[in-house]
Amino acid sequence: MARPLRALIDVSSMRNNLLFFRKQLGSVRCWAVVKANAYGHGFEAALQALGQADGLALIEPDLALELRDRGWRKPILLMEGVFDEADVLACVEAGIDMVVHSAWQLELVESGRYASSLQEHGPRLWVKFNSGMNRLGFSVAEGLRHLKRLRHAGFRLGAIAHFANADALEADVQSEQAMVGLWGAVKALDQEIPCSFSNSAASQRLLPTRGGRVSIQRPDLPEPLGADWLRLGIALYGGSAFDGTKACDLGLAPVMRLETRVLAIQSLEPGDRVGYGGRFIAERPSRIAVLACGYADGYPRQAPDGTPVWIAGHLCPLAGRVSMDMISVDVTDYPDVGVGAPAQLWGDSLPVDQVAAAAGTIGYQLLSGLTARVPRVLINQVHEEGV
Repeated sequence: MARPLRALIDVSSMRNNLLFFRKQLGSVRCWAVVKANAYGHGFEAALQALGQADGLALIEPDLALELRDRGWRKPILLMEGVFDEADVLACVEAGIDMVVHSAWQLELVESGRYASSLQEHGPRLWVKFNSGMNRLGFSVAEGLRHLKRLRHAGFRLGAIAHFANADALEADVQSEQAMVGLWGAVKALDQEIPCSFSNSAASQRLLPTRGGRVSIQRPDLPEPLGADWLRLGIALYGGSAFDGTKACDLGLAPVMRLETRVLAIQSLEPGDRVGYGGRFIAERPSRIAVLACGYADGYPRQAPDGTPVWIAGHLCPLAGRVSMDMISVDVTDYPDVGVGAPAQLWGDSLPVDQVAAAAGTIGYQLLSGLTARVPRVLINQVHEEGV
């Protein structure tokens, strides 16, 4: 007998989230970001759903090779680049694009025996620019020098940056104009060098400037920031990149439904406690439902009392500290809830972003943090050719 906890992955919804952008943004190419096991949804679902993406992007070199082995023939991008000579050789042989963000990575790709192969037929080197986040990347001046030198040496090139403030409610004109300036400088060097700046949030904000139907809080990004490759991450999986904005209001559908069942019902008297440390104290005669799901499955341990849980059509409050394998939920107001009642931790009945906000985190963390012991069950599957 299987434990009742499972993650239902709606492959059609993932596909439709991609097509939502494709239809509204026209000819702009799209990287579908599948890092962290496709944000916790699994490669099998991603490969079924994302066949109409122009490429897949991730950070794990071994998994990039796995995508090739699974039959993905379009571009693949390593967003943190390579880590040693073996990675470079494998990428050259498998035709995997690489970000280069540091001098030591440039030395790797230029000094090895594979440099001539890169110069002759790719794959593409994407020079990473520091957009002001001060994580990875070259300064604008340094990055442009590398682009010019690498172009002269015959490498196939791209320019990439991480637009950190696309989800901000207030305008960040200085940052945005700096990136527009970077786009102009790259195109002045060579119009054929593609740029990739916009993540899910920036891509969403670009929709209204290109005739989209969806209204968001700041539809004012300069259009060049959408050129030439978008990088779609959380949006593909039905999560919102904007605090306080539901994904459904952005035209996106949830992809994962984390479902379980009630294992037991405990009857409490006033003053009785629940869970480790007795954090929850009953103030009235109460009924507590115990559910099969805990932090070892990826449910946030820091979730406070009151975090919403959907049970049999009702939103019920978490009661007591999250355990490794179980959570407890106050169902006193819902006498119809009994042992075996269906529950949803997040999904179409309870947005993952709502649960994340209650737990003081973001939907990205909950989705990508779902652990391997939770079975992924693919539903509404689609099969696409020519991936």
